[in-house]
Amino acid sequence: MEVTKPQSINPMWGFVLRYVFWASLLYAAIYFENFSPLIFINTLQTDLSIYLTQLWIDLFDMPIQMSGATLMYEHGLQLEIVNECNGLAAFLFFLAAVLSYPAAIKVKFIWIIFSYFILLIANSIRLDWILYHVIEHPEDFEFIHEVVGRYVIAAIPLILFYFFSDRYTEVS
Repeated sequence: MEVTKPQSINPMWGFVLRYVFWASLLYAAIYFENFSPLIFINTLQTDLSIYLTQLWIDLFDMPIQMSGATLMYEHGLQLEIVNECNGLAAFLFFLAAVLSYPAAIKVKFIWIIFSYFILLIANSIRLDWILYHVIEHPEDFEFIHEVVGRYVIAAIPLILFYFFSDRYTEVS
């Protein structure tokens, strides 16, 4: 009689399942207004994005007026910083990946804090680059915002996770 060893789950599938769990939990906890006890985090992040955008506008003396979350251009275009414009979604997907990955807690914590600031700065630069470009080319807003801006901010967490996962793995 042959004794068979129980099959263990492939480490990659384990990571994928943990990632889906963490990403779903984090997204639901932060973004679902009627469900979330943590919706205030999204609001705080949006407020921080608005503050940083105002700093960039003042620093570069951009011809844009700001009222709350609304940006008003001299040529009449108005933009509003809302929802995922604050870059929090990119950070949450990175956070889910780090939480799912087999690495030491201390290393995860350091990378989470470091990456939050990298993504905060990157999102602020992305927002201001969009604003600056739209001053001269308002007709390009949809393309710049929907394609270039989103893909750039989506690529940064992937790059950060690559560097994190390439260097820190717990060895069993």
